Amino acid sequence: MINKKYLLLTIALSLFTIYLSTLTLAEATMSEPSTCCEKTTNGAYCINTNISNCNTNFKTSSTSCETTSYCRLGTCYDSDEGICMENTPQRVCDANNGTWDPRELNQVPQCQLGCCIISDQAAFVPLVRCKKLSTLFGVENNYDTSITSEVQCIAAAQSQDMGACVFEKDFERICEFTTRKDCGAEERVVSVNETIGSNQKVFYKDLLCSAEELNTACARQTSTTCDKGKVYWVDSCGNKENVYSSDKVKSWNNGRVAKPEEVCAPNNGDPSKKNCGNCDYLLGSRCAAWNGFLGIGKPEGSDNYCQRTECVDRNGDPRMNGESWCVYDGEMGAGKDKVGSRYYKEVCVDGTVRVEPCADYREEVCLMGSIETSEGTFGTAGCRPNRYVSCVLQTEKEECLNIDQRDCQWLPSVKGMWVTERIASGNIGSSNTGFSNPTTNTFNNPTASPSLSPITGNAIAGEGGDTKTTTNRGGGICVPNSPPGLNFWSDTRSQQVCGQANAKCAVIYEEGLLGGKKIIDGEECLEESWALAANRICTSFGDCGGYINYNGVYTDKGYKWSIDKEKKKFTPSNVNVISSGFNARVIQELNDQNNFNEVK
Repeated sequence: MINKKYLLLTIALSLFTIYLSTLTLAEATMSEPSTCCEKTTNGAYCINTNISNCNTNFKTSSTSCETTSYCRLGTCYDSDEGICMENTPQRVCDANNGTWDPRELNQVPQCQLGCCIISDQAAFVPLVRCKKLSTLFGVENNYDTSITSEVQCIAAAQSQDMGACVFEKDFERICEFTTRKDCGAEERVVSVNETIGSNQKVFYKDLLCSAEELNTACARQTSTTCDKGKVYWVDSCGNKENVYSSDKVKSWNNGRVAKPEEVCAPNNGDPSKKNCGNCDYLLGSRCAAWNGFLGIGKPEGSDNYCQRTECVDRNGDPRMNGESWCVYDGEMGAGKDKVGSRYYKEVCVDGTVRVEPCADYREEVCLMGSIETSEGTFGTAGCRPNRYVSCVLQTEKEECLNIDQRDCQWLPSVKGMWVTERIASGNIGSSNTGFSNPTTNTFNNPTASPSLSPITGNAIAGEGGDTKTTTNRGGGICVPNSPPGLNFWSDTRSQQVCGQANAKCAVIYEEGLLGGKKIIDGEECLEESWALAANRICTSFGDCGGYINYNGVYTDKGYKWSIDKEKKKFTPSNVNVISSGFNARVIQELNDQNNFNEVK
């Protein structure tokens, strides 16, 4: 007579640049009948030709392309570059990620033109294109929709000519360095020695107010200032002069306006170039006030200099201006996210590091990428939604690890572990909870394996949620890669989330005819490593199980582990294993010791 005894172990878990792919609209030799090819064998789109020249993977029609739905002409708009292309086939626009509109160019609101004045240059372009250009050059723009032609736009740019505006006031010869338009002077050539009437203003294009022949009281190069990101000399009357250089003679240029590059080469912020004010934003520098704590000597005669726009991140690594990267409250991903931790994005903006937090409770994660430039690798980062909700529904490893669909990880199975598949498609915090016991278990089905037992608890539920029940996962368990944070101190969501997984394992003994007994099933469940592996799954569902917070403090209030109703706790050494974030080595050792993928 063989008697079998069962020792029950339980662990319950709580708590464009459009450039529109150049259309080779080479005139094809027409033959009858002609077919409109959505794409030809040589790669051209929307061509009327013989059907033998059509790519069989694309649409064809025995009519002219202008009458087809896929090749009809319209306006294609690139919202990134602010460029509009008229008479563009819809198929070509779609292929280049543009926005196609059947209307003509002058009827599309985004394509309405205006005069974009940037510094002394002008372009008759849409508003978005103007903003793109001003960003590219790092200067402000002046966009005027009242100007309705390119000729008027060019004339407006000419009115931006800079020079000395001279007039008499209180018997004194006054000078302001400004534009021709703001001066309001007559547009005629006036000799510098000509007498100026009391109510007259004369504009001298490209002359500085300190030019000696103007006979003004403005002394040259008395101080410096920042303007449009560069360092400029200022005369005693407060007028801007040429770009700063310690070589005053060259910078003054005999009182004539000089282009910045004619004074000194573009400055990337190198301390060795402190005496040149030709700061270049694209090279990584901008004008800033000098102070004695910057680690470089004071520029000659200037209170301003070209400051590097690069930053230094918290690891001491240099970052280019505009570069962004992710930062974390400790280890992140692979289920290692600590309770209370969060993802952040940091951005280098003009020499200052700005912190932009992702959504709290790890509802967003931060992802990094990079672009190779002539100056080196340029890092990019962004916050995006944490796609963890559907992880628990995945029963196949390949689907679980499909990074195009979700953010999950695949963990080895644990003997006796049950996972509920009921999940919300509506409000996760709904009070509609609970699920039925599975029918394939020892208690409801005597023919089932005695090592599998049912559990009860809360399922994640909500309006329109699935009604699947709990399932034993023998091949593995799909859990979030970055477990969501839980507001466990004030709502019920934590019980619903953490109630997705429970484990109950039966240890089966066999008594011999002559006495004694031996374990014939479930021996691994007596080991603490079994409870550790179950807790590992628990912590991967959210802020559940026994784990540490972002300050490194461990708590065991998130789980209950018992053997034959006797409460158990992890040993200090295994608490250290948990606190280490369940590193890959530890998990592999647990896998090797317990063969968790096998469920008898």
